[in-house]
Parts: sequence; C-alpha cells; structure tokens
Amino acid sequence: MDKNNIVSAFSDYFELVLANTPELLSFVYNIRYQVYCQEFHYEAEDKCPDGREQDEFDKYSQHCLMIHRETRRPVGCIRLIDPNRNGIAMSLPFETFCPPTPAYDINPNQLLRGSFGEFSRLAVTSSFRRRQEDEKKPLSLPEEIPSDPQGRRSRFPYIPVGLFMAGMSMFLNTRMNFAFAMMEPRLVRLLKRFGIVFTQVGNVIDYHGPRAAFVLPRKTAPTLLIPEVYDLLLYVDRQLFGAANQSWQ
Repeated sequence: MDKNNIVSAFSDYFELVLANTPELLSFVYNIRYQVYCQEFHYEAEDKCPDGREQDEFDKYSQHCLMIHRETRRPVGCIRLIDPNRNGIAMSLPFETFCPPTPAYDINPNQLLRGSFGEFSRLAVTSSFRRRQEDEKKPLSLPEEIPSDPQGRRSRFPYIPVGLFMAGMSMFLNTRMNFAFAMMEPRLVRLLKRFGIVFTQVGNVIDYHGPRAAFVLPRKTAPTLLIPEVYDLLLYVDRQLFGAANQSWQ
C-alpha cells in the first residue's frame, strides 16, 4: 500500500461532509432507512413512513455523510453520540443493548458522565457493497485484502476505512476520552489490520448477530494507525474540520 495513492484515490472518488443541515441529515436518515429497515430489517419500516430512520439519540449526535464525487450519490454514514451536546447525564445505546462487563479493564460506570460517547448507525448503501469479497452486512471488510499485481487502487477498502476515519475525526474533535461501539468481534479483528484498535469491554451477545461492547481510547486512537491510514485520517480531519482545528495532533 502506498500512502500517497490511498489518500489520492480516496479524494478522487469520495467526499466526506458533516451532516449539519436538514438536507444532509435527510440523506443520512434515508441511508439508514434503506440499510437498517428495508435491507436488514433491524428496525421496522412502518416506524419510518417518510423513508428516514431516526431515533432519540440523533439530536445529541454529530453525523457524517460520505458522497461519491462523480455521481454525487450518498455512499454511507456514521454518527458519534456525544452526551455533552445536551448538557445532562444520559445512558447510551450500548449500555442498554450490549452492556459492558465489570471484569474488563474499562467500565463506563466508573467513568465521568460526558467523558465518553458512542459510534453507531454506521452503514453503506447496497450499491456500494457489491464487491465479490463484501459480505451481506451493513458494513463489510474483506477477510483478506486481495493482492493486485497491477497496483490498482480499487482493492483497498476505502469506504469502510474512510467512514471509520470520519468517526475518529469527530471523536478527536470533542472533549471525550473514550468512544464505545457495539460491534462484531470479527469486524474488530479486521479493523486491527489498519491500526484501528478497539478494546473489548463486554461479553458477546446476540444482537443482530454476535455483538459486544468495544471501546476506542482517545490517547491511543490515532497513534496505533498504520502510516497509510494515519495520512488518510489527517486528510479526512482537514476535510471535516479544517487544518486550523487539528488540536488533537
């Protein structure tokens, strides 16, 4: 992998924007409706008559939208639930559906409220999940990154890695120290190849498949990234927040 090729190719094909207008949020909610309601039936379609999947945590979240540059079609989305946005103590979804276990090193019950948030509603539209190695899941990473003697850039999983870099950028631009997520252990293992290192903090349960609570600590989140992906994080961060706001470096 050539780090310059990865950033260059990503910028050629995809754009990331903070979904902070009604129009952009509508795109985000519609992606979630397509993926979580229509395709995987995680949420009931009849609860979203307008074709937009929303919940009570959206107003306390920062949302990011990925757009395909050539067609301007929405590709995928991710949100970061930040309890500091409403100024009151609140439980996050993972604490209800995929609770952490005290036996693990990091327990949110022992953390200051407001010092942690949650990544969630990470989804990619089906039309951008059609590679042979992609799984039938809202977000897919191949078990192996296929080798390509011709050096073609299309073999790198730009979309899922780019969305995770967007989530990390949003997280690093908050005051929070930890970001939790409900994820499949297999996805966590595959992300580790890129230096995206989540730590398990709860037992695996059956919640839309095997899931457990995982956490990304602020102090190690960017430092463990492989060089190519770290460069992608810097690019994404500049795109979302501007060079002047990279105070976390």
